[in-house]
Order: sequence, then structure tokens, then C-alpha cells
Amino acid sequence: MKLSPATKERITRLLKGEADTVPILAQINEHVVKLCGGNMREAYTDAAKFLEMNLAVFEYYQLDVPGFYYDIYNIEAEALGQRLNWESDRMPDIDRQNPLIREQSDLDRLRPPDVKKSGRMPFVLEVMRRCYDSGLPVRVRFCSPFSLAVNVRGIENLLMDVLTDPPFAHRLLTFLTDEVLIPWVQAQREATGQPKVSGNGADAAASPPIVNVEILEEFVMPYVARMNEKIGNVTSMGYWGYSYLYHHPEKFYKMLGLMASVSPGALMCLDPDVAKTGPEPYAEYARGKKMSLMLGLGTLLLQDGPLPKIVEQCRRYVLAGARAERLVMFFNDVSIHTPPQNVHTAIAAIRHFGKLPVEERPLESFQYPEVEPFESFMGRYGGL
Repeated sequence: MKLSPATKERITRLLKGEADTVPILAQINEHVVKLCGGNMREAYTDAAKFLEMNLAVFEYYQLDVPGFYYDIYNIEAEALGQRLNWESDRMPDIDRQNPLIREQSDLDRLRPPDVKKSGRMPFVLEVMRRCYDSGLPVRVRFCSPFSLAVNVRGIENLLMDVLTDPPFAHRLLTFLTDEVLIPWVQAQREATGQPKVSGNGADAAASPPIVNVEILEEFVMPYVARMNEKIGNVTSMGYWGYSYLYHHPEKFYKMLGLMASVSPGALMCLDPDVAKTGPEPYAEYARGKKMSLMLGLGTLLLQDGPLPKIVEQCRRYVLAGARAERLVMFFNDVSIHTPPQNVHTAIAAIRHFGKLPVEERPLESFQYPEVEPFESFMGRYGGL
């Protein structure tokens, strides 16, 4: 599917910093496949099909930059030999009943993956090559060290290692960082011909209440820093759980500081935490640190609505977030059950209340958009 000239212009303006509204990005996985009537296994193994479906849905929703979200957390673990579960209506996920490293001795038999052959690493590299060849923005992504350790060891086992055998936990994290993740980031950079482009890690497992601040300090952030020391320009995001620390200000701001240490250019804060605490603390922190702010709208809100609540929350996040140096709105995960009307409404609300420069427009000034069915849209644009 070809992008319209207006869409290409919108992407170009955003990348040049010339957007006229608060930018909107979205993580859309299964929702893409459902809208397109595709097959989950084909969508996550066939680079051409994956790109076609994602571009169609990107164009349908008129987002600002295509996301191309495959199952980011699984790629390196699968390449190492970790089993995945495949379901007809879900993207693949880790088989958590059968961790690859069931016993500590299992680590000794692991070998680094071959980025050109192992698992679906070739699929990801082909997605990136096709994006780059088409002139589309593409991000180098990886599963951050701690979350990767969770996926191959199991969360309970890893936490027991951290508490009772820290040297083994560090040995595991060092192996994953040096022998798996660093070569994988470099292979992705090579695939796009951009040896210095940013590598973006995802680290949701390293979040309260799963971990505490002390674990973050010793077992999480140092390994992202290690990647930076060795290959440069690496960030890590996707942390959540700060609302659990909100009533303990010292720990709350310590966590924000740790997040900023592995992503100094942008602070990413997500629902449900932002909804619980309000967006204001994150906007003020980002402003004080002269950082961009990304606020993530929650999956359940987008899925279940109601529409007035979606509009109200978009308005609040935009008004509060605009206090930061720069604001980006993000949809955490558009679920397979989310009605397109909800997504279109959220986008329209952010465009309306987020027109730059942001001003306090009354809630009543918003007009709900007319939503074209996806089937009708695809008929106009020629299908897949």
C-alpha cells in the first residue's frame, strides 16, 4: 500500500520538528491484524505482509509516524531457543511454563544467536530493510537486558537469583548484554546503513511492584549503561509502576531519575500510572530536566471508553504535558477488541486540544469525528 502525499508530508514535517499539533504515536499489534483480516503467524513471520497491514492501518488512523510494532520482547529470547506460544488471535508470547534457563547450569550451554538465521531475527531485519528502502522512518528496537533475562529465566527464578545468588544474576545479564543484545543492535543498524542510529530498548518487566528501586539501581540500569559504553546511543523505556511509589516521594523521584538516566532525551510515562497520579508530576519533572515528555494513554480506556472519558483524558494529558519542553502522545497498546471509533476519537481530541501552541480550549469545543469503516477505507485505497 502506498502512503498518500499528505501523509508523507505529515511525517516529514514531524521529523523536521515542524508539526502543527502534538504528535501522536501508537503501539498497535493484534489490532492491525484483526482490522486487515490477516493471519497472526503470517503477520509476524512475513515481512511484506507485516508492512502492508501496518501501513494500511497507519494510513487509516492518520497517525504521525508508523510504528511497525512486532512482538519486540520475544525476538532475542526466541533466537536463543526460548519456546513461544502462538494463538490464532494473539501475537506470539513467551511460554512462561518452560523457561529456557530452568536451572542455573543451563546458562553454560547457551550460545549467542546467529542474527542472520536464528528465530525471527531475519524477519525483523527484512522489515527494517524494506522500511529503509521505502524511505520510511525505522527504529532499532531490542528487549532490554533485565526483561530479556525475565523471558529466558522466568521472573520468579530471576528474582530468587537477585536475592540469593547475585553473582549468577550478574553473569546472566552480562551474557545477554554482551553476547546477544549488543550484536543484535549492531546488526539492525547495519541493515539500515545507519551505524550510529539510536537503539531503543523496552523494559516493562523492570517495574514496580515486580522490582524495587534498589534492584533497578544494581541489576537494570547498569546493563543499559554497559550497552551505551560499548556501542553508544542506546536508550531504554517502557517502565511503569511509579504510582506504587508516588506516596514515597524520595523513591518516586529516584525512579524518575533512573528512567531519565537511560533515556536522557525523553521521559516516557504510561497509564495506568499516569491516570492514578495525574500527568502533572511527570510534566513538571520533564520541564525541570529540559526533557521531552511522552504520555501513554491506557489500553483499557481506548478499548472500553466511554468516548467522553477518552476525550476528557486526552485534553487533560495535553494541557498538563504541554508544560514540558516537548510533548508526544502515545497509545500504549491498541487491543484487538478496541473499536476504531475510539481510536479515531482519541486522535481527533489530541489534534484539537493539542494544536500548537497549546491553549486551554473548553471541553465543549470538541466535535466528534465521523468515522469511515475500515472496509470502506480499504476500498478507496485499493486494498492490500
